[in-house]
Amino acid sequence: MIIWLPILLFVDHLTGDFISNKNDYDVHGSKTAFNDHFLVQVQNDKNSLTFLLHFAPYENMAESLECSIYFPNLTNHYVHSVGVGRRQTQTERHFFFVGESVNDQVGAFIGLVKYNGTENESLPCSSSLSYHLQYLHSFHYQKHYILGVDPRGHIAYGFSNEFLLIFESQSTDTLESWNGNLTWPDASFVPHAVDISEKFGVITGFIYHANSTNQQYDPVIYLINFNSSGHPKIVDEYKPVATPGTWQALLTNSDANTYSAKYDMSISINENGDVLVGMQFINRVFLFAVNITNPINLTYVSRNTNGRALGNGKAVAWLENGSVAAILVNSYTLNYRWLSSQIYLYDIKSNGYNSNSTPVSIFPNNHQTFPSRLGPVILNVISSSSSSLMILDERGNIIIFLTTHSGFYPSIRDTGTIVSVTEPKPCLRGTYKNRSGITDCVLCPNGTKNPGDFTTYCVSCSPKSFCSLGSADEVPESALQTTFQVLAYPKSPESTIFEEILLENTFNIHPGRCLLVSPLFWTLIAASIALIIMIIVVFLKFFIKHPKSKRIGTLLTCLFKHTDLINEGELWVGGLASFSILVLVCFAHVFSHQYYKQYPIETSSDSFFACDLSLRNAKFETNVQSLSVPHSFTEQELFDLMNTQEFVLNVDFVNTLINCDAISIEMQLGQTWSTIRWLTCKNKNSILSLSIPLAYQHISVRILLDDIKTIGALRIGLTGHGHESENFTLRELNFYQSFSKNGQILAQTLPVTLSITKVINETESLTGEESDFGGIFIPTFIVDLNSLFLSADQYIRNTLPSTTLLLILTETPYYIKNLQRPIAKQREIIFNNLLFTIVCLEIFGLIFLLFKLILKPVYYLFLRKIFTCHQHHHQRKKSTDTKQSNGQLLATNNQVNNVLSYSF
Repeated sequence: MIIWLPILLFVDHLTGDFISNKNDYDVHGSKTAFNDHFLVQVQNDKNSLTFLLHFAPYENMAESLECSIYFPNLTNHYVHSVGVGRRQTQTERHFFFVGESVNDQVGAFIGLVKYNGTENESLPCSSSLSYHLQYLHSFHYQKHYILGVDPRGHIAYGFSNEFLLIFESQSTDTLESWNGNLTWPDASFVPHAVDISEKFGVITGFIYHANSTNQQYDPVIYLINFNSSGHPKIVDEYKPVATPGTWQALLTNSDANTYSAKYDMSISINENGDVLVGMQFINRVFLFAVNITNPINLTYVSRNTNGRALGNGKAVAWLENGSVAAILVNSYTLNYRWLSSQIYLYDIKSNGYNSNSTPVSIFPNNHQTFPSRLGPVILNVISSSSSSLMILDERGNIIIFLTTHSGFYPSIRDTGTIVSVTEPKPCLRGTYKNRSGITDCVLCPNGTKNPGDFTTYCVSCSPKSFCSLGSADEVPESALQTTFQVLAYPKSPESTIFEEILLENTFNIHPGRCLLVSPLFWTLIAASIALIIMIIVVFLKFFIKHPKSKRIGTLLTCLFKHTDLINEGELWVGGLASFSILVLVCFAHVFSHQYYKQYPIETSSDSFFACDLSLRNAKFETNVQSLSVPHSFTEQELFDLMNTQEFVLNVDFVNTLINCDAISIEMQLGQTWSTIRWLTCKNKNSILSLSIPLAYQHISVRILLDDIKTIGALRIGLTGHGHESENFTLRELNFYQSFSKNGQILAQTLPVTLSITKVINETESLTGEESDFGGIFIPTFIVDLNSLFLSADQYIRNTLPSTTLLLILTETPYYIKNLQRPIAKQREIIFNNLLFTIVCLEIFGLIFLLFKLILKPVYYLFLRKIFTCHQHHHQRKKSTDTKQSNGQLLATNNQVNNVLSYSF
């Protein structure tokens, strides 16, 4: 023990507190720096400290200069971070780095490497490099030692809890440093990220909260200004506060005093003074504004929180002159287990930035994917002054997204080396891009299309066509036609008694077409003609003094007496009235005959003979019955036909450019998914049509479309051959149901359940006793349109490179039974027509009888009363005058009596 204790103390003295995995690119700072002229990456896992240096132009990786730099005599050094100025000139090709020695005899250091050669020279890189290194011997191992470089690349700043330093590229022999207590408002402040602009800087980290019962370490953001000597000073601060009741409010950050990648932060400042600060441990990215002319206030603008997870804002960067932000959104569980990595590009200048903001594009997506060599975990994103973007993965591989012009998107080209670059490709059909930058093309709006002839805009579709979101072509609206084969049985009419139906349609008058088909209307026409004839006969017989007129009147009255059906030939007026009755009865018989033919409804047409066109000689019953109940013997044959009917599944993917070569089909046979072949497949007029024969009726089918092209709508149908056997008819199956949503496209996962139901129609015979049976299946689609379709915002977040339709075909445990019966059969109609005729005659006979017994005596009594009054009025006149007057009145009275006698 006495011997080993000094040895252990000596080893601890050599290694200090520094323990690090040198292969890990996700510890102690950024291992890569990047601008428009070169990129540099530190590789700590080599035997000697090594820097990979790659020069522009990045577009031609084969011809651009790349070399590895081995720093001399630095075998025991570990670099935390490297940094360059974003706007360094092409002649200022140098980079800074900070780190610590593996043993604590030397301590922390900051260094500078300058490349003094040209990109095209054939000499080794090492012959054109100069190295400069400065050590800080007064401070022990720093768990958090970060580097900030001004945009021009002239000055590098080192920040830690214990010290700050300034190192200039033009004065590499001097290093200015001072104690951190002279700068930090809180002596416990531990820096985690920094960014320096022309006028100010922003640094973020943790401070120890000694009196807190909940959070032991609080995050804080400092705004930095520079005094006349160039020293940074804190002028403002912002402390993020968790919303009460959220999971962030429960965090204690108790282990924030030890290094953990979970507590990594990120900062990026644009030229307008906008500041992005990412804190992945609370899953938030903050947006601040600083007045660049007087940078003394850090003004909070908004924030973005990406749910209950970690990783949002692990790295941030500004693009396109500070209008677009690249946010590295890594998804970790709360115990920091990695799930996914994505880069969100937000147009903050146009759309703002908050938790509800929609990104312009996301990488990776369904057509911008990781190269096979690239690891799935993204660690950092860095932008250049030209808005190019560098991406670093967990293995140290790099992708450089180069800016593309309008109409082009950056497509990744795998160079087979550590560094991969993008190349511009025209926007896919159905998309466009009207801006330069690294953003992806976007879908054409609803009602527009891009068939491939345009890349910067979309053209309008014709008004009568279907142009969904992201259309490459337009299809006719008929492509979305839904076909129904079964209509609901109508309700039985209010009156199912033929006598009531006959009377209602006989004595009913309505304007328009109903007037022309009304029997009562034509009866009144006939009665009017009879009245005119009666007036003419009276005038011919009594008021026209001509011998022939009286004979003609007598002849007509004799003729009409022979047509008198009411009083059996007694009155000639009854003969005229009989013609009206005949018209009424004839119309009633015609109506009855036509009504009899209006059965069944399947073969009936509109009832033009009646006012109600929907009038049918049918009454209906509809009920639902369980399939588990044994069927009657007469129905069983139809059920057997329906159970053996073979189905063909028809699927139309509407408004898509996907072809048949991208399709694979599987069918679940038992418990096994088996690959099958389609019956027919074609893409015509941007409609991909599939016909798939089904092995049996209750089955699941999975259709995979291995293509990234969009689909506007979906149309699904079933077909099956019919069959006829005596009184049983299995109807041919041919229905389609379309699914579309205005302004949206089909999602990549399409769960659809098709439930079919048997419909049995029993139609009783008009003449015989055997009924006719018909059967057909009706569909019920169980889908959620909200999950079946995607909006433009949802599509941007989707990364699946294929579309899968899962169709489950089932049958309901019940069937629908429809029964159709005639309201009136032939014998009933004949009897009721005969009864109607007799009733009409009796009614008119009753009218004439009432006239004889009541109206005629009353008339004579009234006439005599008038005559008596007139005689009393003239009793004082002369007797001769009186006799003449009485004679005239008597003659008038006799004449009227004669008219009445002939008339009735």
